[in-house]
Amino acid sequence: MESKLNRMVAGKHVSTTVALAVAATMLTTVALPARGAPGSELKWTADAETGRLTAQRAEEKMEWRGEALAEVGYWDAAGKERLKTLTPGDGWKMERRATDSGCRLVCRQDELGFSIALEFAAKDDVLSVVARAADVGETGVARLKTLRLLPRFGAATESDEGHLVVAQQSGALCHFRDKKPGQHFVSVYQSSCQCPMPLFGMVRGKSAVAGIITGGQFDARVCVSTCWGPQKLYAIDPVFTLRSFHEETRLPDDIAVEYHFLPTAKANWIGMGKRYRQLNFTRRGIRTLRERAAASPGLAYSAGALEVRIRLGVKPVPCEVKEQTPETEPPMRIFCDFARVRDILDEFQRQGIKNTEFCLVGWNRGGHDGRFPQLFPVEPKLGGEAALRATIKHGQSLGYQMVAHDCYTDAYRISEDWSEEFLRKKPDGQPRKGGAWGGGQSYNVCLARTYDLFAKRNFTRTRALGFKGLHYSDVLSIIGPFPCYDAHHPQTRRQDAEATVRILALAQKTFGGVQSEGSLDFTAPALDRLLYVDCDKWLPLMKRPYVDTLVPLFETVYHGTLLYSLSTDTVNSQPGEAAYLKTIEYGAAPLAYFYGHFVLDPTKNWLGKRDYRYDDAAGLKQIVTGLRRVYDDVERLKHLQMEFIEGHRKIADEVFETAYSNGQSVVVNYREQSYTLPSGGVVPAMGWLLLDR
Repeated sequence: MESKLNRMVAGKHVSTTVALAVAATMLTTVALPARGAPGSELKWTADAETGRLTAQRAEEKMEWRGEALAEVGYWDAAGKERLKTLTPGDGWKMERRATDSGCRLVCRQDELGFSIALEFAAKDDVLSVVARAADVGETGVARLKTLRLLPRFGAATESDEGHLVVAQQSGALCHFRDKKPGQHFVSVYQSSCQCPMPLFGMVRGKSAVAGIITGGQFDARVCVSTCWGPQKLYAIDPVFTLRSFHEETRLPDDIAVEYHFLPTAKANWIGMGKRYRQLNFTRRGIRTLRERAAASPGLAYSAGALEVRIRLGVKPVPCEVKEQTPETEPPMRIFCDFARVRDILDEFQRQGIKNTEFCLVGWNRGGHDGRFPQLFPVEPKLGGEAALRATIKHGQSLGYQMVAHDCYTDAYRISEDWSEEFLRKKPDGQPRKGGAWGGGQSYNVCLARTYDLFAKRNFTRTRALGFKGLHYSDVLSIIGPFPCYDAHHPQTRRQDAEATVRILALAQKTFGGVQSEGSLDFTAPALDRLLYVDCDKWLPLMKRPYVDTLVPLFETVYHGTLLYSLSTDTVNSQPGEAAYLKTIEYGAAPLAYFYGHFVLDPTKNWLGKRDYRYDDAAGLKQIVTGLRRVYDDVERLKHLQMEFIEGHRKIADEVFETAYSNGQSVVVNYREQSYTLPSGGVVPAMGWLLLDR
């Protein structure tokens, strides 16, 4: 459900550093280093004698250097975890073989029985490094655990000019000063609280390198080094998990990282975001929001609409009955039945709020998180199927888009579909548990199984109720992917991610669009909208020891491609509030939630500082009056949803400008006083101003 992250914040990541290898007997020779290939804008050296890499743009003086080609983590013969750098000084023998676009370094560690091949290739301003899974060799008793590729490549030292670019949540910068010594590992794709994109980077002076992980990204982390070692180094580099435990089969995926040496004019975090954005279009088949909306009326509507979620009912959370049966199932707390939903729709209409997408949460049997993967029959205590159909039809008659909420990651024992057969298994064969919610103890479902068993079935029946628009499927884009160790349906993390995308794509096809909870961008080829990018409630970025400045990096990549609300803290925020202004600064869409606070302990709720509750007609009128102000801003800014973010800068203390691809920009003023721009325009106190070309 929406709070699965409460159990998966920082710290639950497999600790790792891995190696790949070539299983062949190789001569121990040292050749001349490889230099730039035809068509490359780079000068670079992968030196077999020293085991180091250097690279630079041909026209720049700045040279980026690495201290080692890799660092491997492994279990020795006694089962103890150890680390070893991939350098001749650490017992590695290297042979260089020339290739058309670079070289291949074949490395062997005879004492441990490891062999590894690293392929280097350059084209334009990109240096690619690949370690192929098929080339791994383990001939002894030692077993590889992790590969850390180019550790501390391009490292800066204390007080150097520049910063690290960490693609965590929206994005963050780490300046090269005033940090405690440390190595901080941030996972890629394990949750939206960590890195939702396989992107990292470093800016040094007027030079910058963007790292993009193109292989092995589902089993990757980045290591952020701060003030590290005697030289007080600052760096960021990728680490790949080859095995989570000694007996596990080694990762079958190739590991690949591209290092993009950006030209001076683009040597900043904005340039990194734009470079990755372009790769999304040219390689991943991702299409712009404008292109997709032209073929999808539901998406076009949602792009210009206010998003409103209504939680209808839920059994008590926390739950006292973990393993529920029909006899022991707690009664559902009814917040808003289908008849009262119609009251809300009517009040929106009375106050002139037109384009709105309403998502009904908990319409299914047992309410929100009640009996998944079972959805039907429609919960009778809310009015049953006939009342739901009438409510959907009524909303559509008013011009609103009516969509449904469901979930395919969790299963509850009370479900009529219950079987351990389709559950995700841990290495010991036991089902993997999730959190405890309205339906009791949840169990993770293997997504390859849920696609065939439940998604196909449920989407068809749900669509038949009349729902149409951006269907919401919970959790899929905020946590995971995970492996499954069931012998009958084993999955790697990559395969789990692929199953996730299949589910989202099916929803997109069935309903005309799809949304989910988080920002994990492996879902981007099949996603239209997401609930939040940032995790203020669970993991505030500014409290991380390596974070100095927050930046809209994710938004630079995905504005104009995905619709997104910003964070847990911006839900139900209102004009004149800092959280609301942050939504506008980052190009996000406001999100309103009725009965967002459903956990019995008020301190455990995470969706916004305020909750909307329909207690009486007067109270509802007041709520909708406030939302009319939000809707008016949506109307003024909705055309920008189709544009890319092209720039973001701080104009003055507490004043920021976000520039868009149509030439317009939005200036946000967090001050208690108005701010006058050099052009003469006045930005209201705690307000914003749209500027034309």
